[in-house]
Amino acid sequence: MRAALMVLFAVVPALAADEALPEAATILDRYVEVTGYPGPPPIDAIRGDVVSSVSGDPVAKLSTSSDLVNRMWSIGIWGQRGNFLSIPTDCPQRDERLGWMGDAGVFWRTGSYNFDIAAFSQKFIQDITDAQNRQGAFTNVSPNALPSSADESEEAPPESDRIGAPGWGDAGVIVPWTTWVQYGDAAVIEQNWDAMQRWMDFIQSRNPDFLRKNGVGPNFADWLAPDENTNKELLATAYWALIAKMMSQMAHAAGKEADAKRYDDLIGNIRAAFQKAYIRDDGEVGTGTQTSYVVALYTKMAPEALEPLLVDKLVKDIEVRNWHLSTGFLGTPFLLFTLADHGRTDVAYRLLLNDTYPSWGYMLVKGATTWWERWNGDTGDPSMNSYNHYAFGSVMAWVYRYAAGIDATPDSPGFKEIVIHPHLDARMSAARLEYDSIYGKIVSDWKGTPAGPFLLRLTIPANTSAKVFLPAIAGAHLMEDGNPVEAQAEKGSYVVRVGSGSYNFEVK
Repeated sequence: MRAALMVLFAVVPALAADEALPEAATILDRYVEVTGYPGPPPIDAIRGDVVSSVSGDPVAKLSTSSDLVNRMWSIGIWGQRGNFLSIPTDCPQRDERLGWMGDAGVFWRTGSYNFDIAAFSQKFIQDITDAQNRQGAFTNVSPNALPSSADESEEAPPESDRIGAPGWGDAGVIVPWTTWVQYGDAAVIEQNWDAMQRWMDFIQSRNPDFLRKNGVGPNFADWLAPDENTNKELLATAYWALIAKMMSQMAHAAGKEADAKRYDDLIGNIRAAFQKAYIRDDGEVGTGTQTSYVVALYTKMAPEALEPLLVDKLVKDIEVRNWHLSTGFLGTPFLLFTLADHGRTDVAYRLLLNDTYPSWGYMLVKGATTWWERWNGDTGDPSMNSYNHYAFGSVMAWVYRYAAGIDATPDSPGFKEIVIHPHLDARMSAARLEYDSIYGKIVSDWKGTPAGPFLLRLTIPANTSAKVFLPAIAGAHLMEDGNPVEAQAEKGSYVVRVGSGSYNFEVK
């Protein structure tokens, strides 16, 4: 009888049964030392099994006309499998393997599309609240395994590792909010409301002028941005506004109207302080980095009348860099959303489909099979350079929600009323996304360009409805299964509301 050796790989993600092996997968070779085996072992004497907390197939399956985007989806699946093991580690392959909150916060929306992580989210949120200190501060790492030279008293220095940095500690709000939006279970709000409020109170008590300068821990700012000049306090203040908005939305959902008003008032105060401190009349924001413009626009800190100026300056900076991004961990998740929401979907796709440095495609051109920690992982500092960090993989939330066009909103969490809104560009002429929501499978399968024609095959599961956005092509006719359809005009689109079922929409 042939002896069999079993090796458990906790660090090498597995392919799903229907996934092809990427050409660059050979760089993931691992070595096994075998002793005591009678003779040279044949290759089939060893079986490698992946250990991961996200078992089974992804709940999102994506295919597009862009081979680059398809490969981006695949390496994101690999990276999440490798890092979601009991906790969401920042990387699985070196002597860190910690639940870094900043990585989790920016990635959680993408991760909740990739796999069903409802239960995993509950467990990690418990780790977050368990690590919260007596002052009410969330930490940079959960569970908090980092050494700290400071205690948790009021005299502890602001750089203490016990105080989470902006974007890192804020994951204590971002992860519960994301879990609620994606899965629709308001229990996550009730169970963690007190902990989240303590974090919000911690921030406000140290920043009575509504500019987030104090209580920021080891402020990491826009981590690993090619342009490192973003003002730290500006970025911190914008993230404060971001989580205040999330708190307001969760308060409304939980029937806590007094709290909702309090957070709405807080947002107004932060906006007034932000505008006075960081926005000039000519539309210049802070130090003029891409991240400065992105967070000001995304969190609606800028006066509405100045938004076109900010968008123009953002696009100009991208153009000056030969149509490349310069954002880091905290700015990147909102970059493509900001562009698309302000009429520059063309620039969003241009960044998405780049394959020169710095870009997502650059990693793939260089052989990446999971997301890199740095945009320049091939040339960056070898002392802190991971080839399996999922933070920049946050871009796939835009692909799922805006390119493929399946979205859930705080107004109807858990995909009760689904938003179907493909954002089109001539450089990617087709996308198909199947997403297994808590109500069942949603399918958005479209082909077309902004100039038309456009075809959308749609599946909406039972007990749900959908608000469907179709391109408003001049002189075109809107049909469903060959029959004319009445639609309302909204923001340059035709809008149709439908119930559960299968649909074939055509704009021609």
